[in-house]
Amino acid sequence: MFIGKYNRSVIVTYLGVLSTMIGIYLVFGFDTPKITGAIICLMISGICDMFDGKVARMCKNRTEEDIEYGIQIDSLTDMISFIAFPIIILYGVSAYFDVSLQPVVAILSVCLFTIAGISRLAFFNLSAQSENGPVKYYSGLPVTTTAMIFPAIYLLRYVLPKDIFVSIYLGVFFIIAFLFIYNFKILKPKKNWWYATCTLLAIIMSIILIWLKVK
Repeated sequence: MFIGKYNRSVIVTYLGVLSTMIGIYLVFGFDTPKITGAIICLMISGICDMFDGKVARMCKNRTEEDIEYGIQIDSLTDMISFIAFPIIILYGVSAYFDVSLQPVVAILSVCLFTIAGISRLAFFNLSAQSENGPVKYYSGLPVTTTAMIFPAIYLLRYVLPKDIFVSIYLGVFFIIAFLFIYNFKILKPKKNWWYATCTLLAIIMSIILIWLKVK
């Protein structure tokens, strides 16, 4: 009756993109952007991205079509959650702190970030297809790292003047864009400790952000 796949193998991917959509609403859906909530949603999307492949592989009856669909939907989700969503949060940060972004610099940064991000995704997809076995090394910075980098940078808002903080936050887009496409090798982490470490960091940063927000 419906096109697409809606079984257990893709449920975590869908939960991740739903978290992103909630985060976008928190930025645009209120007179004052709810940046802390949006940042937490970004981290939740990152955690979902880490676990979606593990959950999919637990589904033993997946067909080749299911596997290929999962790969495609994961990549499309990454574009929304870890490229478009951080840019939206940037605009929300600017509005929340009432600090205007220099138009030329802002446009240049988000354009470079976007082009570099989608190029990195396309390169990874092609590289993964050409590998005979599991990918052992990443070439360039994975786009999903934005789910941890930007929340960590956002914590600087509590120790820096708002105009300096927003300038640094914007500058990080240039740095990440460069790292997306710079051809250096990153050893792919062993999944169990990587899952645990990133999940723990996300929980700690979420608690800190909530505590700082309400204190």
